[in-house]
Amino acid sequence: MGEFKKFIQTNGKSFEEIKKTINDLVNRAVDNVVDTVVDDVTQFAPKDVRKSVKKSVRDARKNAAEGAYKPEKIPERCSKNDGVELIRRADAPLNSQIHYPPESHSDKLTEHEEYMLEKIRQMRELEICVRGQGIVKRAVELTMVEQGAFMADVEDDFTRKAFCALPQPLYAAMSNSQLRTFFTWRTDARRGKFPETDKPYVLLYCYELLNKIGAESSVDAFDKMLETWEGCRSFAPYLNKLMPRWLKDFYAFNDVTEKYHEIAQAPGEDGDLSEIVSEFERGDYSGKFTFLAEYSAYDIKSSIFCDEKTQPLIEACCEASLYALHDYFEPFGIELSDLVCGKLKKDYTWSPFKDAIVNLDTTDGFRPVRISAAERYCIKRGEPALEMFCFSPSRGFIGYLLKSVEAELRVKTGFKRKIVPKLQMLSRDFVNRVKITEAISRPEFLKVIPKAVDEYCAKNGIKAPEKRKKTLEEDEHIVYTAPKVKIDVSKLEEIRRNSEEISRKLIVGEQDEIEPPEPLDIRDFAEDSAACIEDDEFSAVIDECKEELSAQEDEEFPLNTGNPAFEQLDVDWQKFANDLTPIQIQTLKALTEDNVRVFCKERGLLPETVFEEINTEALSALGDVVIECGELVPDYAEDIMRIVKCSGI
Repeated sequence: MGEFKKFIQTNGKSFEEIKKTINDLVNRAVDNVVDTVVDDVTQFAPKDVRKSVKKSVRDARKNAAEGAYKPEKIPERCSKNDGVELIRRADAPLNSQIHYPPESHSDKLTEHEEYMLEKIRQMRELEICVRGQGIVKRAVELTMVEQGAFMADVEDDFTRKAFCALPQPLYAAMSNSQLRTFFTWRTDARRGKFPETDKPYVLLYCYELLNKIGAESSVDAFDKMLETWEGCRSFAPYLNKLMPRWLKDFYAFNDVTEKYHEIAQAPGEDGDLSEIVSEFERGDYSGKFTFLAEYSAYDIKSSIFCDEKTQPLIEACCEASLYALHDYFEPFGIELSDLVCGKLKKDYTWSPFKDAIVNLDTTDGFRPVRISAAERYCIKRGEPALEMFCFSPSRGFIGYLLKSVEAELRVKTGFKRKIVPKLQMLSRDFVNRVKITEAISRPEFLKVIPKAVDEYCAKNGIKAPEKRKKTLEEDEHIVYTAPKVKIDVSKLEEIRRNSEEISRKLIVGEQDEIEPPEPLDIRDFAEDSAACIEDDEFSAVIDECKEELSAQEDEEFPLNTGNPAFEQLDVDWQKFANDLTPIQIQTLKALTEDNVRVFCKERGLLPETVFEEINTEALSALGDVVIECGELVPDYAEDIMRIVKCSGI
């Protein structure tokens, strides 16, 4: 009965079947636990990585359960560790010929050819070495230095010239013929001859020099690089892009100051911008007007004030203002050169000897070096870094400087129109720059430039010309003289009779026949009449009518003294305002309100015609136009608004 009950509960399974079922349940539970653990550990890993880990765990458990053992494989390529790479021993070549194109050689070789091939074979063997169960392949720069040192003294005279187009020239990647071609070219280069050859051969020789292979010292390697650059200029223009940076990097990582105290002594690019930055950095502010005008938000060279006569004065006052601003900003820890030109910033694209293969262990060691004001090597967070000048002039600040200088000089020279610089020109330049914003927000900042210009003008005797005022006493001493004219009064009656006779003859009745008048010589008649008048009689007649005529003119043509509302304006602007008609003033008001087109359309006016009339009056009174391209000239906007306000329109 008990056996039958067990048979029913187990569905008739045998002992072995039950044992297998239990094992499956246990294994499934373990698999679920393993999967859960793997998921927890690799939760941030990609999905395919999690699957690979799970599969590896299952395979390991399966192999352990079956009693099969498989040794751990060494990865075919591992990340660099201590300058080496590991590859599987079974995949390692017996020799290094797998890395370069295979080629056959003649059975009959000369002694030198056999020596070169054997030397090259020995060099290739330096590429790999055995370590334990694996084969070690060293980092490429370590291998190259060791192989280059092994072949440093080799000279060759290979008769053929094997073509090479490797993007990255390496000893191990070249065939025997290519290597012999390179060593032959290198032999000539060391003797000062640089025949035209393929780019990889030139670059490989530069790599050797950068690692100081075949050079007695750092200075010798530096000299040979300069010589190579100069010798290959005719056929290797690519060196013009690569060599300047390599030379500067070499200068920073090796001590060549024994011969080259400054890198500037070596060929390179150090343009006008670097010189300007250097001068600003040294505090030399003379002759900077052209630079400032080019990068200014205010176009001072288009100003009516700036011409051939005033430009030297503006330049001198700009120099004085720059020195004054330097002294003002110095207590705040602000460099004027940073504001005017820009500043040095880390170049994140730089890496030592970029595009070259160099083992930094062969260098003398990095040291901070100032190449120029626009370029320097330094230490950032414990690592070598290159800082390059980021040219970012503060155009608003420069514009404020130039406009302030011009505004002050207009006053000092008595220029009839004034301009006013505004601090708003600086707002866009110094957003989020708390230190500078605090410095320019102080009231004393507004006095720096005017004070500097005032001191320069006072020192050089520059002042506005005074207007000469006439006094009553001066007028009394003025004596007016005129040529004496004599009039013969007796002749006046004869002139009158002749005039009446001429008038009578010209008047003809309707029934009268028109008779042609006798020809009359008007010129002779005038001369005869003038000869009859004596000077004294003419003066007497004129004096009798003088008082009556003057009184009549004063009564009919009263003097126009202008609108009293404009008396508060400057003299030139007062004259301009008085010359304007009401409709012209209304047009100016519409311009200030930016609705002049609508204003003219409603009144049937042609805007361009009204603008021309206003500019005509402005040229007469001010010597300049006030409207350009349908808009008010910014320099005169405030004066125009003042006229509109005073007019009460």
